Amino acid sequence: MKKRWLLGGFGLMLIAMLGAVPVRAQSVDEKIKSLEQELSQLKSEQIDMKKDAAAAAAALPNFSYRPGNGVNIEAADKSWGFRASMESHFRMEFLSGRSSVGRTNGEIMGRRFRPTFFYCINNCLWEIETGLDLDGWGTGNAWNRTGTASTSILQRGAVHLHSEHLNPWLPTVDFGMEVSTSISTVRQGSSAIGSQGEYDLLSRKVGPNTGRAGQGIVFNWDNRSLDAIGIPGRITRFQFAVGKISEGEDGRPTFKDKYNFNTFLGVTPLSQVKNKWLSGLHFEVGAWFCNNDPSPQVTSGTSTAVVGSVLVTGRNIRRPGADNGCDALTISDHGDATQTIFQAGDIGRGLFTYIMPGMSWEVGPYKLRVAGGFASMADKGGDTGKKRAHNFIIAHDLFLWSPKGFFTGSVNAPGSVLFGTHFERNDASCEDDTPDHPKCAGVNGNQFHRERILIREWDLWYFVAPRMSVGVNWLWYDASNLRTGRFSAGENLGVFKSGCTTCEGKGGDWHTIFLNWRYVF
Repeated sequence: MKKRWLLGGFGLMLIAMLGAVPVRAQSVDEKIKSLEQELSQLKSEQIDMKKDAAAAAAALPNFSYRPGNGVNIEAADKSWGFRASMESHFRMEFLSGRSSVGRTNGEIMGRRFRPTFFYCINNCLWEIETGLDLDGWGTGNAWNRTGTASTSILQRGAVHLHSEHLNPWLPTVDFGMEVSTSISTVRQGSSAIGSQGEYDLLSRKVGPNTGRAGQGIVFNWDNRSLDAIGIPGRITRFQFAVGKISEGEDGRPTFKDKYNFNTFLGVTPLSQVKNKWLSGLHFEVGAWFCNNDPSPQVTSGTSTAVVGSVLVTGRNIRRPGADNGCDALTISDHGDATQTIFQAGDIGRGLFTYIMPGMSWEVGPYKLRVAGGFASMADKGGDTGKKRAHNFIIAHDLFLWSPKGFFTGSVNAPGSVLFGTHFERNDASCEDDTPDHPKCAGVNGNQFHRERILIREWDLWYFVAPRMSVGVNWLWYDASNLRTGRFSAGENLGVFKSGCTTCEGKGGDWHTIFLNWRYVF
């Protein structure tokens, strides 16, 4: 009986164990399936998170920096952009002459201190440029036409419509105040990274200088291929501009109705030829047509006048004179306290033309620059004589050394050494049809009516960082005639002694040295 019970219990246990195996197996499979489902869900969530992160990253603005071009922030879809740059140039001047007229030595001068900002809309179809001129160049020493110290603040305030984005045949259209025009790219090269200290005397003092217009509109066709007409080169720039060029500083009114015109053409006809001796050739010509429309300052002689519909009493009514950028032929040397060497004011009404052709040739570390300027004044009305001026420039730039070896280097390679030299001759004159030149009596105190000014310049620069350099400019001037008398060029420059009575009609030479630090961010 006991055996039966034992056998029965053992059988029941065996049956229970055999029945439990499928149950346990089924539980493990379910857990595995559950884990697989959870893992699949986690992977899906991780993929979604990656997609969201990638989309968020794609929506962030792009940041970039290029030496000399500044920091650029641009929306991922290019709907907007912002770029900021900075040009700074400090100079220690050593000027020949008397300190009483500002010809001091060793003072640090802010030659350029100019932050610039660009605001882009719609993939830069519209670009707004704002530049500030914070260096106060010439303040306290150089005086504008109204006899007050020059305190320029606005460097550029322009809108650029890049219509070439719509059609490659269309130009970039600039309009606004302090827009920029072109007259020559080879007369100096670059004030930021070139070797030469300043523009040539004639284009800077008699011509359009930088070419800025207080107000105007400019059409530029830049970097256009000439393949379509079978020439293996490019048009670097073709420009046509109309505005108050070299007038209306900081966007101020000029009080004249006639506009000035400017045109420029630059071509590299063999830039696509694979020959280093030919591909670096560049030719250009610029022309400035200035309408001299003198309108003298007027002050009413009465103390009562009507301004609009308002009766004003107790003061005189004053109308400013016209701001003409070509109403004088004045040449002075470079530096903070510039010294006038030739002065022929009272240019008559009419068209003033300034034409400046030039060429450059670049091969390896060497660059040759040649340019000339030709100024002609109509001088209509009044007995003021005919004024003319012309010049030519021959310049050389050579990278002597860089860490890569001799005759290598660039403005973006720290350790590069740049050497430069240039020679220029400037001629100016006043002529009339009588032997004693009575029409030119007001020119240079009637001491002389012709001038020849030579400049020999040597430059040496060392680039301590990309677009950052330190260097020296040494300028040697030679003039055929210098005015005598107190505060005259001869005495102020230290060429003649004070009170010299036998120096009239004589010339002389003097030197200027600039020590420089400059950087374009």
